[in-house]
Amino acid sequence: MNFNFLRVVGLPILCFGLSFQCIQNRDDLFYSAFEANQKTFETYAMKNSACGKEKLPGRLFISRVKIDDLKLCFRAIELIDCITWNTEGYIPDTCKVIGTSFR
Repeated sequence: MNFNFLRVVGLPILCFGLSFQCIQNRDDLFYSAFEANQKTFETYAMKNSACGKEKLPGRLFISRVKIDDLKLCFRAIELIDCITWNTEGYIPDTCKVIGTSFR
C-alpha cells in the first residue's frame, strides 16, 4: 500500500473519526441520572397540575442521558392533550426510547 495514499486519505478519515468520538462523549451534552430524573419529575408535575392527574414517570434513569433526547420527551409531554395524558399507562414514544442504543 502506498504511504502517500494513507497520508492523503487515511489520516483525514482517522482524524474525523477521532473528533466525532470526542464530540459524542462530551459531558456538556448529557444530564447526570440525578439531573435527568429531577427534570423529568418537574415536567410530569407541571403536566399533572395542568391535567388534574397524579401520574408518575414510567422509569428512572440510572445513567447519564442525552440532553436533546430528554428535551424531545419534554416537548412531547407539553404537546399532549389532557385526555391522552390521563390515559392509564400512556407514555410518549420519544420518552420510551431515551437511552436506547442500537450500536
